[in-house]
Amino acid sequence: MKFLKNLLTFIVFCNSFHFFSQKKPNVVMIVLDDLNDFTGYMNGHPQAETPNIDNLASQSVIFNNAHSNVPVCSPSRASFMTGIHPITSKFWGFGNALKNEVFMNSKSIPEFLKENGYQVFQTGKVFHQSPKKVWDDSGIPADYGPMAFNGKKQVGHPSNPTEMAEQLGALDATFVPLSDVPVIDSSEAGPGYNGWRFTNWKTNRHFNYVNEENRDLITDEMSAEWFKDKISELEENSNQKPFFIATGFIRPHTPLVVPTKYYEKYPIENIEIPKRLKNDLLDTEYGTGNKETRGHKAWRLLSEGYGSEELGLKKFTQAYLASINFADDMVGRVVDAIENSVFAKNTIIILFSDHGFFVGQKDHLWKYNLWKEASHVPLLIRQPGNRKNAGNVVNHPVSLIDIFPTIMDYCSFKGSTIKNDKGKAYNGYSLKPFIENTTSKKWKGPDEALTMIASWKSKDPDKQHFAIQTLRYRYIKYFNGGEELYDHQNDPDEWYNLANEKKFDKVIKDMRLRLEERIEDYNK
Repeated sequence: MKFLKNLLTFIVFCNSFHFFSQKKPNVVMIVLDDLNDFTGYMNGHPQAETPNIDNLASQSVIFNNAHSNVPVCSPSRASFMTGIHPITSKFWGFGNALKNEVFMNSKSIPEFLKENGYQVFQTGKVFHQSPKKVWDDSGIPADYGPMAFNGKKQVGHPSNPTEMAEQLGALDATFVPLSDVPVIDSSEAGPGYNGWRFTNWKTNRHFNYVNEENRDLITDEMSAEWFKDKISELEENSNQKPFFIATGFIRPHTPLVVPTKYYEKYPIENIEIPKRLKNDLLDTEYGTGNKETRGHKAWRLLSEGYGSEELGLKKFTQAYLASINFADDMVGRVVDAIENSVFAKNTIIILFSDHGFFVGQKDHLWKYNLWKEASHVPLLIRQPGNRKNAGNVVNHPVSLIDIFPTIMDYCSFKGSTIKNDKGKAYNGYSLKPFIENTTSKKWKGPDEALTMIASWKSKDPDKQHFAIQTLRYRYIKYFNGGEELYDHQNDPDEWYNLANEKKFDKVIKDMRLRLEERIEDYNK
């Protein structure tokens, strides 16, 4: 009996030694996909339920004015994983980041940490195109599904508007509970199929669904389980190297297919659609109606598909809220795994989204535009040794490119992130001053966050569409010279474009100068 007590004491001592002997902090990065401000703590929608994210926010420094540098998946992820602004990399569209010369010759977060002694792991969707031989373990492959399938390819779900799937693609036009199992009849397009299917080339297989208790797991559920198992494995491993784990949850990206219990929390008759202003586009660059963005087309097809804008938005809002609530549960599983481990006191947790999303505001249903809802994202950083600022808010504008240098700062690394003369240094700045003092004047970064999208008229970095966000204003400048100005102090929903009002001439001139300086700085 005495031997067993001594053995137990020795095991506890070894675990404690494992923790205390590791000087460098572990880093867990949780990346959500297409999540806007529909969280409880951000109050973006009155019915959003995100108890786990809210709890993490209460323990973190909250960056309330954080922005994606390009609001669409591939370039945003390439940007924040390297800290390089899209202007610098010249990658702001829908291409393959792995073919971009700057990214090929610059170190990403896992590459830099790995060469500095870290174990690096990922699961789910982190990069949009993940470089090879970077990770020590790549976890669960990213599959957006399950999807409806016609025997040859993924297709629109029968319960959703057909025209949406035909014009936008099945992925962005699918939003149903998991229990709505699709049955696709045979046709000229394919032999037909009964049931759900994973359709990614890496995971192409039938998705089994009998009921909620007897079914396969979707990607995010598998990633959460993988993360829990990985933490247990690391606890048992005598390897004392610190770790970096990037966990990429796919929801609330479409298809908005999640277990039925999440839909049941939001009865369709009780859904509140987001605040909107009728004819909100009239004073914007798109007010003439001559240019229809993908986001506006999605909103129009949704409205037409359900016979009314209100019903269409209720259907989509229900699905989006359900998917957010599901993603929040996955976040909770990751945070609980850390909290219940020996790593709890030495692990930094960073949570954010790759960009925002429109759910009917400005008659849009997508991302990749320059209004606030597309770039504004949640950003939480929990640094265990700094609980005095837990739950405090930073209102200064920051960007996702600031995440990489923040990790470097807390891990005490100062080496170069350039592989050779074709690479570029990161453009971001460490957020550590704000984490230690949320009203810090020691921030070395800019007073604006710069977001951009492609003009598709030129490949020159300074001939694209841009938006800059300050503490109070958002200024948008289009390739053709069109301008928009919004005063967030008095108009947080961006309903009133002030660009042509004479009393704001000085503000406009100041914002133009700020934009020019930011573009010049990133275009060196």
